[in-house]
Amino acid sequence: MKQRRILLFTGHGKGKSTAAFGMLSRALGHGMRAKVIQFVKSDDSVGEQKFFSRFDSVSWEQFGRGFLPRDPHSPEMEMHRKAAQEGLDAAIAALGSSDYDFLLLDEVCFALSRGLIAIEPLLQALRSAEDGKIVVLTGRDAPEALIEAADTVTEMKMVKHAFEKGIPAQDGVEN
Repeated sequence: MKQRRILLFTGHGKGKSTAAFGMLSRALGHGMRAKVIQFVKSDDSVGEQKFFSRFDSVSWEQFGRGFLPRDPHSPEMEMHRKAAQEGLDAAIAALGSSDYDFLLLDEVCFALSRGLIAIEPLLQALRSAEDGKIVVLTGRDAPEALIEAADTVTEMKMVKHAFEKGIPAQDGVEN
């Protein structure tokens, strides 16, 4: 019997989601059924969604409303909290479902760190996920409790980024 695995990619460097989608490609290569749940993100024109949505074995949902307001007390935050809660509900359902072998919760750490969702329901669902399920979590500022719950944690550190030189996001690199 295969063990349940929880992997976490966090930090302020580029590559968290990229690493997670690399794992998704590996899982698909082994015939696994996968679900991607994206928190915060709302752009369905990015390369990874265009590519992975072609596979019948991948289910994809976005629960983002785009960039968060700088002011955490902004009235706009309510729509972001509602969307993130819907994403958390979908994640909890997927964690409890035998329909998926691989679950990617993209930017869930960011949603947690910005107070859009509560951590305890996620931790409870992670603890009760069935053996054999692979769960990959991404996002900046992972809470310590999530780091403790994960089997493997990688922190991405930014050394430099093209954006600092004024180079915009580019298809095939950031999009």
